[in-house]
Amino acid sequence: MIGYPAHFRCTMFHGWARFVPADENVQAYLDNEIDVEIAHESISCLRTGADRQHQIVPLAEAFSYHVRGEVKMISHHSEPMGNRTTYVVAGDAAFTLSLADLGNLRPSEGDAVEFDVHGLSLWDESI
Repeated sequence: MIGYPAHFRCTMFHGWARFVPADENVQAYLDNEIDVEIAHESISCLRTGADRQHQIVPLAEAFSYHVRGEVKMISHHSEPMGNRTTYVVAGDAAFTLSLADLGNLRPSEGDAVEFDVHGLSLWDESI
């Protein structure tokens, strides 16, 4: 899968990410407003009880951001047993956190959370 470094801008924040387009015509995306999915390579410094003000701030490391948001939904999966996906929303950005991302922390729906996201990718989900 091919990705391109891209500067992006949205309501909540702007910065750099790897953009992974659905097709090979990357020029068609330049200066256009499109809806994308957010992915990441890793999460660090996750904690609950953070300030409830949603915020996404670029960090010094490329493709990395400090996120302050709210757990909107938790999805429990049957396989493997005990697995779960936690959906955190910060403004108009939604982050999907796996059990591995959470470490020992198990936030509940409605909890304020704060974490650093590394290796941010934007995916064009063309159906």
